[in-house]
Amino acid sequence: MQYELKQELKFLGHSDVVIIGGGPGGISAAVTAARNGASVTLVEKEGQLGGMAYIGEVQPFMPNHINHKTLDGPFYIEWIKTMRKYLPQDELPPVTENLSEWIDIRLDKFAAMFAAEDLCLEAGVRLLFHHTFFDVIKEDRKIKAVVLHSKSGLSYLTAETFIDSSGDGDLAAKAGCDFEFGDGEGDCQPMTLCFKMNGLCPEKNIPPADISKLWVAAKEAGEVVDAPNDSIGWFLSLYDDVAHFNQTRVGGLNPLDGEDLSKAEIEARRQVRQLIRFLNAKAPGFEKAKLLSMANHIGARESRRVVGRQWLTLEDYDALRKYPDAIARIHYPVDVHNSKTAGFIYRPLPECDWYEVPYGCIVAKDMDNLLLSSRCLSSDHMVNSSLRVMPIMTAIGQAAGMAAAMAKESQCMISELDGVNVRKRLIDYGAKLGDLEVIPMKRENWDQP
Repeated sequence: MQYELKQELKFLGHSDVVIIGGGPGGISAAVTAARNGASVTLVEKEGQLGGMAYIGEVQPFMPNHINHKTLDGPFYIEWIKTMRKYLPQDELPPVTENLSEWIDIRLDKFAAMFAAEDLCLEAGVRLLFHHTFFDVIKEDRKIKAVVLHSKSGLSYLTAETFIDSSGDGDLAAKAGCDFEFGDGEGDCQPMTLCFKMNGLCPEKNIPPADISKLWVAAKEAGEVVDAPNDSIGWFLSLYDDVAHFNQTRVGGLNPLDGEDLSKAEIEARRQVRQLIRFLNAKAPGFEKAKLLSMANHIGARESRRVVGRQWLTLEDYDALRKYPDAIARIHYPVDVHNSKTAGFIYRPLPECDWYEVPYGCIVAKDMDNLLLSSRCLSSDHMVNSSLRVMPIMTAIGQAAGMAAAMAKESQCMISELDGVNVRKRLIDYGAKLGDLEVIPMKRENWDQP
C-alpha cells in the first residue's frame, strides 16, 4: 500500500545548531555549543533528558580511566556533580575531583535527568520534548531542515549545523548517509532491559559468582527456561539495599524494526519475571527483595554506524593510535556481547595506555553540515563496542558541540574545520586531551575504577 502525505508544516524556528536526541552525547553537545556562543535547539522524543541513563535505567557509568582518573570531562564531571544536589547528601561521600571512586559513577536515574535539564537550561538551550524526528529536507550535501512529529502534527526546524545524537543514526540515514549495520552480517549485539530491586539483606548476600552458580544449577534442573545468560549480571548501586541488574539478553532481533522492538520488550520482561522468581527463591539476601524500577525502553548496544570522514578500526584500537586532531581518549575494552550464545568477546587494552578518536569520525562523509554524537559515530563493529558507553559519548558530544560553535564563529561548514583547532579549543575548555601524566603500574586495586 502506498500513502502520500501533503501538509503544511508548522515552522518552529531557526537555530545555529539543532540536535536530535537528548542522551549523553546530545546534552553534552547542546551545553558545549551554547556555552560557546551558538543558539541551540535540542529535540527529544521522550519527556525527559538523559537517554539510556534515564529511560534505559543503565548504571553505573562504565569507567574510562587511567590511574583511577577519568579521561572524560569537563562536561561529564560537571553532570555527575550536578546530580548530587538531588541525592541525600548525608548518605554519600563528596564526588572526587577525577571520579576516582566507584561511588562517583553510580547513578540515580532521576538525578541524572534533573541534572541534565538543569545544565541545558542554564546554558540557554531550547528544549523540545515529545517531538520525534520524522524526516529531513536537504539540498545537495547540506541539510536544510528536520521534520518533526508531535501531538501538534508535523513541524520543522532549520539550522546551520545538525547533530545526530539519536543513537541509531536516524538523522544521518534519512539524509542518505552511508552506514554499516551491526556486525555486517545482519545481526546486532543483544538488547537488554535493565531493572533494579530493593529490599536486599546485605548481611546475607553471597558473592555474585556464587549466585551465578545457583543460576546455572537452576537452568540444568529445568527450573528456569530459555535463559540466554550463564551468569547473573548485577551491580551495586548508590544504596546498600538496592541491586541493579544488567541481565536480560534478547538476541536475533533488529533494534531498527518496530515489530522486533515490540517482541524484544515482551521477551525481556519475561526474563525479568523469571529472574525475580529465581532470586526470591534461591539467592541468599534476595528473599524479600522486590522490583524497584525498570527501564522504560529496552537498550540497544548497536545498530547503524555512520561512515564519517575517517573510520576507526580494530587495527587502530590494537595499535593504540593517537591523532593530532583527537577529540576523545578511550581506555575501555572491546566488549561484544554474543547475540546467539552466552558470553562475550572481551579484548582489554594495556593497563596505562589508550587510543584516540579523530575529529573525522564525528563528521559525516556524505553531508557537509552533519555531526555525529552518539554510538552511531564512524567506527567498525568491534571498536564500536568500546566506544559506545555513556562517559565516552559525553566526550564525543562535547566535541561535536564545540565544532558546531566554531563553525558558527567562522561562518563555515563543520566539514571545513581543522580538527587540530577543534582539539585545541577543547583543551582550553577543559577536555582531557593535552599532556597526561601517566604512572606506569600494574593495576592491583580493583576497588577503584
